[in-house]
Parts: sequence; structure tokens; C-alpha cells
Amino acid sequence: MAYVVAVSGISGSGKTSVIRRALDLLGDAVAVYFDDYAAASTYPDDLKGWIERGADVDEWRTPALADAVRRLRGDASGVVLVEEPFGKLRREMAGLIDLAVYLEAPGDVLLARRLVREIEEPRDVDRLIERLRLDLTHHLDFGRELDALGASALRDSADVVVDATKSVDEVAAEVAAEIRRRR
Repeated sequence: MAYVVAVSGISGSGKTSVIRRALDLLGDAVAVYFDDYAAASTYPDDLKGWIERGADVDEWRTPALADAVRRLRGDASGVVLVEEPFGKLRREMAGLIDLAVYLEAPGDVLLARRLVREIEEPRDVDRLIERLRLDLTHHLDFGRELDALGASALRDSADVVVDATKSVDEVAAEVAAEIRRRR
């Protein structure tokens, strides 16, 4: 049976980059990415309203992701790295995860990384400016609160907290070492 590791963190914490690098370091690992299952998932359509209703993480339903992790858990023998923003918090995923790693970074770093990611995506200038305006407006309207709520819950539920302000190589090495130690 495979050892399942959820890599969690707020948007901009480096989950995808760390997982990609950790795959190389571990050798016997496969990855499953949360965003790859978006089309088959159900998320709250109004994040501000979701926060006001109590931010129940179980409103984020990803049955295809859970099924994929369940299959890999039973079929594989190495490590399954799962990009799971909520770590062990969602009931749908909690029983499938052996180790929850939280990538922690301050809010200003998270915001800066998200904005840089937007700038690096190819698009015309008008669309870029509109996307940046929307991201910053959302951040001021509810994003800071969302990030703070998520960070607190993820930190409290994680088995391991890693400083995600370090380089991707350093964070991935720390994650891989922790997996080897606990597996």
C-alpha cells in the first residue's frame, strides 16, 4: 500500500512546485494535483458568502480526486503526493492521508507569488490588468480573511509545518526528508 502525503497551503505557498521537485527527490513517488480534478468537482461559487456561512471545507467536493487517491493508495507501493489545499480537514480526503504537510508563508509572500504567477501567464495586457485588479479587489474584500482562516486551520491540523519562504529546493528537500523519516 502506498504512503499518501497531502501537501497543503494557501494559494501561493508553492504546493505544485514543491511536489514536482519532491517527486525527483523521492524517486518512488507519483503526484495527484487538486486542480486537475476541477471539472469533476463542486466548489462554493461565492467565497465571501462561504466565509460568512462558516467556511465549511466539506463544501469543496472532489469525488474524482478522492477516487484517484484511493486507487493509487491501494495499487502503488511508493509515495503518493497529493496537492490537497485543505490537508486532512475535508472528510472526503482525511481517511486517505497518512501525512499532512502544511507549507506556511506570510500573507504578503502569498499575495506577491499569486500576482507574479498572473503576470507570468501569457495574455494580452488588458486581460492581465483586469485579472490583477480582480485579484487585488478580492484580496482586500475577503482574501486576507480567507487566508488567515485557512492558515490557522491548516497549521493546527498538519502533522508537519514547513517554512515555505525558503527556496523550492529547500522546501522539497525538507518534505522528502520528513516523508523518509516517517514512512
